[in-house]
Amino acid sequence: MIRILLVDDEPDLLDLERRILEQKYGFYTITAESGKEALEIFQSQQVDAIISDYSMPQMDGITLLRKIREIDTAIPFILFTIREKEDIAIEAMNSGANFYVQKENLPQVVFAELAHDVTKAVELFRAEKNLKIQRDLALANANAKSLEETLLICTRAILDVSGMEGVAIYLFEEKNLNVAIISGSSEHYSSKRVQSEVQQMLHSVIQQKTPIFRDEEDIRAVTPILFESEGIRSDGIFGMSHHGKTIGGVHIFTSSPLKTYGLSLQRFITDIVVQVSGYISDRLAEEALRTSENRMKAMIRNLPGMVYQGHIDEERTMEFVSEAVFNLTGYYPRDIMHNAVRSWGSFINPQDRVRILEVITRAVQKNVRFRLTYRITTRDNKYRWVSEQGTGIVDADGNLAGIEGIIMDITRQKALDDQVRMFHTRLKTLFMLMAAGCLIFKSDGTIRNTILVDLNSAAEKTEQKKKTELIGITFQGLFKKADPELLEAITGMLEDKKSRTLQKCAITYPYGKRYFDIFLSSSPVGYERTDLEIFLIYNDVTNRVLTEQQIITSLHEKELLLKEVHHRVKNNLQIISGILKLQSMRIQDPRAAEIIQECRNQVYTMASIHELLYNSKDIGKIQVEEYISRLVDHFKQEYEGISARLNLRVSVDADIVLDIERCIPCGLILNELIMNAVKYAFQPDGEGEIRISFTQDASSYRLQVSDDGQGLPKDFDARKSQSLGMELTSQLTHQLRGKLEISSEKGATFTITFPKTEEGRIKT
Repeated sequence: MIRILLVDDEPDLLDLERRILEQKYGFYTITAESGKEALEIFQSQQVDAIISDYSMPQMDGITLLRKIREIDTAIPFILFTIREKEDIAIEAMNSGANFYVQKENLPQVVFAELAHDVTKAVELFRAEKNLKIQRDLALANANAKSLEETLLICTRAILDVSGMEGVAIYLFEEKNLNVAIISGSSEHYSSKRVQSEVQQMLHSVIQQKTPIFRDEEDIRAVTPILFESEGIRSDGIFGMSHHGKTIGGVHIFTSSPLKTYGLSLQRFITDIVVQVSGYISDRLAEEALRTSENRMKAMIRNLPGMVYQGHIDEERTMEFVSEAVFNLTGYYPRDIMHNAVRSWGSFINPQDRVRILEVITRAVQKNVRFRLTYRITTRDNKYRWVSEQGTGIVDADGNLAGIEGIIMDITRQKALDDQVRMFHTRLKTLFMLMAAGCLIFKSDGTIRNTILVDLNSAAEKTEQKKKTELIGITFQGLFKKADPELLEAITGMLEDKKSRTLQKCAITYPYGKRYFDIFLSSSPVGYERTDLEIFLIYNDVTNRVLTEQQIITSLHEKELLLKEVHHRVKNNLQIISGILKLQSMRIQDPRAAEIIQECRNQVYTMASIHELLYNSKDIGKIQVEEYISRLVDHFKQEYEGISARLNLRVSVDADIVLDIERCIPCGLILNELIMNAVKYAFQPDGEGEIRISFTQDASSYRLQVSDDGQGLPKDFDARKSQSLGMELTSQLTHQLRGKLEISSEKGATFTITFPKTEEGRIKT
């Protein structure tokens, strides 16, 4: 549709002209009643041509023409007047008018001529304008540096050609049609509802491969949201494709109520969209290529080696090498390419060169990849191990054009591999030479699928079978005649993955029953770490077990003999005690009877120890608490009246255990101290308390006997005492390597402290 600016100072005539041009010839007209108003409209709105009357007050048609030409030298301008003066027509044409049409002829003829001239002028104007826009577009796109810049240039060109107020370009991104750019009048166009409606229309147009041009009526009927939300009253929708590939679509729109689109305008718009499609497609391809190149460069840059393309010749001439060559050799890519400074072949160890060429040539002939490991010498004359992988390159005719691949530094890996190989060899040697048998099983976590996969020489000797006969046997099949605890141990380890240790586990073989100390351990293996590798080390301890059994039997026999000895000693001591008692019954001298009684007490002290040893589970240890309790009970029985007038309080740590060598001196000391307290601490028939305690700390024992009697004389000195009991107590304390302390506060207190360690053993 052609937009006309119609200028005339007579309103009635102006309205008549407007109606004829719009209704009969389909123009869209904008009217102005003066030259001044026409200038304002021209500067604010887009029009395709201007039709102006000549005779108008203040500013005539030629003056208006001149002012228009100052602004736009190409816009079609038709002077429409009743004047016939030839000089006016000449002046108008000289001032830049396209046509001069007189109003005197019949209206049908006049307006037909006017419409023809306008259409002709506009089409010519549009053609020239479109051609200029296309030239400018091509030049601007050539200078564009990004897709965004190309899109912006294309939208401006589309707006210039179409005369629309706004344009939106949609591009496909992973099968989704998204807005790439919106230009012109697009204040609310970014709303998702509007774009969704346009996207549906674009999909339809792309599928039908035919653009559509719509007026207000069509828009209201099909996509009312565009009119209601954006005020769009006319638009055009186009698909964009290039070389058969659909890349997106274009939506042009305006708020002007255009009724029809002329064929020429449709053609111009379609042409510019086609041109724009090509530019955008090329730019997308360039962007994709640039992205691909950047990715490729990044990949090559981050690869752990030198990427190359080259030829199969003795010098290994390289057409291309990546920057990693510097880290590998100390030379820059430019030094290696085309053998500028050094050829790749010159880096290769001379002993490897012939082999390398043979392997590469053979692989290329078979059209397979080649893999090589060899040595190179770097710029600073250091050896490096490298791994090369590559393949042949063929041209369009299938002829060999060269080779390409990657070369990686594996010096560190090679050293590690050598260390691992050496370590593996050592472990294998240790494994095979171990004195203990070692079995390796593989398991899926169940005892049923725990299979023997390897064993050492000692295990072969134990099982008395060859490795080939044993590999593949299940754990249960191999140890079916073992103690049940072995099966329980392996089952438990499969569940909790914790190691197990078994001692003296019996396994019955055809050649007899053997005993083993067994260690079980597991570690996860496999890609998913779900399988287990189980190590079983079993050391034959049969001889040790048999020896231990013999020792235990011998010890048991000796223990029985010792108990018999203690029993006989106890009986003999009791006989002696009985004899002493019979003798005391015949003696009339009280002092002699007292001495006999003291001897009987000392004999009982020793006899009690032998009786406790005879009944003890540990033949060499005596429970001190039980022993002292027996001694106290004996005193109460032997001395009538003691229980009635004297209170004997005993406090002994329950866990004190002594051997016979230290228990006998302690018993004799205790006997002497209790007897002294009974005889000397209290007045005859007097009451009192005797306290007996036996305690221990981290390093020593402490025996204490105290009373609340009359105490010791002030000048009492144990070292000078003529008492046989005190002399015996001092000597026995010395035998224990102990220390005797005497106190006479609130009665008498005797404290003997002796060490727990071997230093405290009896002196001989």
